[in-house]
This record gives sequence, structure tokens and C-alpha cells, in this order.
Amino acid sequence: MNSRYTIRKECKNLILFLLISFLLPLASVATQTMISNHFICFILYGIQAAAPTISAIIVLCLDKKVKSYFAQMFRKEHLKMAIILPFIIAGTTMILAKIIFCALSGKAFMLGNISSVQFVIILWALLAEEIGWRGYLEPWLEAYGLHRRIVPCIVGAVWCLWHYHFFLRNGIQVPMPLFFISCIVESYIYSFLMSVTNHNIVSAMIYHFAWNLLIHVTAISPVDNNGSLFPYIILVILEVLVLPVCLSVRKINQQLAMEQDRM
Repeated sequence: MNSRYTIRKECKNLILFLLISFLLPLASVATQTMISNHFICFILYGIQAAAPTISAIIVLCLDKKVKSYFAQMFRKEHLKMAIILPFIIAGTTMILAKIIFCALSGKAFMLGNISSVQFVIILWALLAEEIGWRGYLEPWLEAYGLHRRIVPCIVGAVWCLWHYHFFLRNGIQVPMPLFFISCIVESYIYSFLMSVTNHNIVSAMIYHFAWNLLIHVTAISPVDNNGSLFPYIILVILEVLVLPVCLSVRKINQQLAMEQDRM
């Protein structure tokens, strides 16, 4: 009886999390269309971007679990790896993508520029999404019986669909099918980072920040290439090639952990 009640309650929590995550950006976009003040619109943009984290915090507060969840998510364990490894993965794939693009197109290797406003938005990515996606949604799906190999795919699909409000405002220049593929692939990289850092949410937060920062620094985005998708496609291919390496490292890491438990 208690287990049925718990499952029911957690399902309601999940539905509430998804509703707030998807509807809060829509409300923010609707409000932006009625307001001309640039500062208020900028704040509303920040609320849109942070909807998953805001939603997770609301649900956890209502369930009186926010302290225990945050204690599990934020930890000193594997902190150095959680900070350094995301930059290595994001930096390697993007620099290689840029080099390959320049070699194939004959263009010079040039770095992009970031305005102060862009940097604030990129910095906001540290907090905006990952507490919701990788901190709440992914552990929830794993806890209630879904296979851990399928979970990142589901999270990636939800994550992709959540970006609808950016598409509505023409904030993403990548076509939806390609964006969907990249979200799925990157979701597996996020899952790998969470696994090797013992579910330290800092790894996901840093990867999100590093990815958003470096895509501007390396100028891979279509907006930096006169609408060309070629550099972005190269990046996605490289990220796909990174996945087998991530899975192998994850498997070795799990085997080592099992051997340590036996000793």
C-alpha cells in the first residue's frame, strides 16, 4: 500500500515538474511580447532558461526533499574531475570540429567574439537547467525501473522538446531534426560525466557551461558561419564518436568500483 502510494505521489511530482518546466517558458515568452522594457525582458529570458531548475526546486520544496536532494547532488567527491573533464570533452570535440571544417572548406581558423551580455547568459547556464534535467529527471527515471541505457535518450528527447520556446523566438538556428540528434548524443555524454563523478551535478553544470561557451569561442554555430550547418554537423559526428570511448571508460570505472567493494 505504501509503495503504491509512493509511486503515485512520485508520478504526480514528475508531472508537476514537466508542466512547470514547459509552461513557465511559455508564460515568460507571452509576457515578453507585452513588455517593452529591455531589462525586464532580459530577466524573463533568464526565467525561461532556468525553468527546469526552478521547477525541480518547487517540486522538491513541496515534497520537503530539497535539502537531501541538494546534499546528494552537490558534493566534494570527484570535484576536480567534475570541473576539468567537461572542459576536456567539450574543448576537444569543438576544436577538432573547427580544425576539420577549416581543412575541408579552406577557411582560416578564427575564433569568435562574445559580448558581455552573451557571457552573462552563458554563465547563467551553470545554474539554469541541469539541476532539473540531470539532477532531478534522470535520477527519477532510473529510480523507477527504466534501463540506465535508455534513460539518457528519454532525457535528451524531453530536453530537446523543452527548447520549443527558443525556436518560437528564432533563438536556435539549427533545424529541429539535427538539434534533436545532438540533444540525444549530448545527453549520453552528460550521463557519462554524472556516472564517473558519482552523480556530482557539478559535472553536468560545467559541461553545459563549457559547451555553450566554446561553441561561441570556436565559432561553430550556424550564426557564425553565414547559416552553414557544416561545422555543427562535424561537431555532432565527433560527439557520436566520443560515445564509445565514454561507454568503455564508464564500464571500466564500474568494474573497478565492484572490485573495490569486494575487497
